[in-house]
Amino acid sequence: MSFYTYIHSTPKHQVFYVGKGKEDRAFSRSDRGYLWKQKIEQERGLNIQILADWPTEKEAYQHEEFLIACFKDMGFDLVNQTDGGRGVINYKQSPESRNKKAKKLIGYKHKILSCPKCGQEGGQTSLKRWHFENCIGRRGTFKARATVDGKRVYLGLYHTKDEATNVIIEHYNSVGKPLPQDLLAKRRRKICHQ
Repeated sequence: MSFYTYIHSTPKHQVFYVGKGKEDRAFSRSDRGYLWKQKIEQERGLNIQILADWPTEKEAYQHEEFLIACFKDMGFDLVNQTDGGRGVINYKQSPESRNKKAKKLIGYKHKILSCPKCGQEGGQTSLKRWHFENCIGRRGTFKARATVDGKRVYLGLYHTKDEATNVIIEHYNSVGKPLPQDLLAKRRRKICHQ
């Protein structure tokens, strides 16, 4: 499939847009920006000219960038919002678009939600999109680990140190092994303080 570069100009042959396309893109009026539509309305017409065919999209993008730079150097007032090529490099939003968005967002308050699993609060859009499906509940921060016969066993995360200690004690009791000295000392201190 071949690509091409094209220009749009007014009925008086003043170039106002440079583009890259394939198939019937040059002749399409959909997916055009606000400034392009405004120019068509002001000038009451449109001339379309395909300038060159290209075997690859990369070459077409390069030619589009070159043409935009040339027309801008010659003083043409282009409605292109970027310098051409793939992506939005050097995108310049029109003042009309900025004002329209600013007016729309003045006084807007995002609805605040709270996750039922972990209690995290945030904006409705962000929590629904990123948090709810990935939430695994409130994670504990205390690790429960035991060493039995020289092998280290991970027993999970718990919310309190006491919970983690109780799980470790239960594990030693279930395998019929004596509690390590440091765990016995912690247990004695806890009993003494009660």
